[in-house]
Amino acid sequence: MEITQFQLDALREIGNIGSGHAATALSTLLQRRIDMSVPKVWAIPFEKISEIIGQVDTPQATIYVKVEGEAPGKAVFFFPVESAEIVVQALFATDQPMDIYCDEMAQSALKEVGNILVSSFIMALTQFSGIALQPSVPALAVDMIGASLEAIFLEEGTLDDMVLFIDTQLTGIPKIEGKFIFLPDEGSLQKLLGAMGL
Repeated sequence: MEITQFQLDALREIGNIGSGHAATALSTLLQRRIDMSVPKVWAIPFEKISEIIGQVDTPQATIYVKVEGEAPGKAVFFFPVESAEIVVQALFATDQPMDIYCDEMAQSALKEVGNILVSSFIMALTQFSGIALQPSVPALAVDMIGASLEAIFLEEGTLDDMVLFIDTQLTGIPKIEGKFIFLPDEGSLQKLLGAMGL
């Protein structure tokens, strides 16, 4: 499936709206002004995921949400470990380092942030397409990206050959960045684009 520039521009606009939702929700949660930019939005062939994500043996905090509805798929948000640690410190208003590998409170906080980020993009997709999508309860893994992705790919369902990829940056907290990926089930991306009239 080929994605046209016009469709890509529409997806970028959805990314911007999702970022706006996420920034508002995070500002409330963190009690400080958070802005979020979307520097890059791509639709990439499934087999090129590792090229975009980077080193597959680098540990990252991966928040995974199963998306159900008429255009199901898998939504994944990756935080570099350093970014995840800074977010957790901001949530607990502490300068003390928190162990995101073992500390259950830190992991629970990360899941909540990941849930806000993923749900914001899913909500924007729903608003644009009119197709109801429901995110599941988020799961968190702090592990090498390759291992986390492999576990997600092994889940049931056939994935589409295209992946929607959004590179995000948060301002208001130093050094925060993350990558959002929507892995549509087979036919879901076409259904979403079709529903948007694209």
